[in-house]
Amino acid sequence: MKRLAILLGLALLTVYVVSATSQGNQGISVVGEGTATVPADTVILSIGVQSNNTNATQAAAENAKMLNKTIDALTGAGVQKDEIMPGQSSGISSSHFESNICRLVNNTTVCENTSNALSLLTSSIIIRLKTTDQGRVNSVLETAKSQGAVASITGYSISDKSQAIADARKKAIDNARSNAEDMASAAGVKLGKAIDISDYGYPEVSFNEPLGSPATSNGTVSVTSYVAVTYEIL
Repeated sequence: MKRLAILLGLALLTVYVVSATSQGNQGISVVGEGTATVPADTVILSIGVQSNNTNATQAAAENAKMLNKTIDALTGAGVQKDEIMPGQSSGISSSHFESNICRLVNNTTVCENTSNALSLLTSSIIIRLKTTDQGRVNSVLETAKSQGAVASITGYSISDKSQAIADARKKAIDNARSNAEDMASAAGVKLGKAIDISDYGYPEVSFNEPLGSPATSNGTVSVTSYVAVTYEIL
């Protein structure tokens, strides 16, 4: 939704616009976009356990016990407590199986339909592992799996985004200037200095590897900035 809103804004603002500014000058208003891609320094892991106990209370208790056992194993393997995000999520998934078994009884074929329903209660935690070292990431994944948990990489991040945001914003301003110069050239006018600059929405942060990707390479994070700039027409 956010991306759609930004694209709509780009469509509206990246056009030739002549407007009166507070100084009484005419200006060209554009939107610039810039992206900075940097190496990740944090790997986000999902660690989950499951119970198919039909009693919901007992299933929750079993999951809590297994999850605590898994957390103990992870901290024993070097995962820091501040890398384990507080709280946990849970969900129930259901499946239904049917089979038709036939056998011969006194020269007569008798068939029986059997039906089985299975419900799984899943509980999971998120770990923000402050490393992209493949050896450590794989060690944590294997430790979780050795306790019967399901473990996978769900994303990458950076602990300090300030420099990436600054680099992306600079690229966005450069892009805005280029867009405005193209418009000014097409209109046969000269472009002056920037008279108004503002961020257009918040910087967009995304990781570039697919969900569940193995720890076979260091991940990267992209930060995209959008700026709205108005330039003088000379």
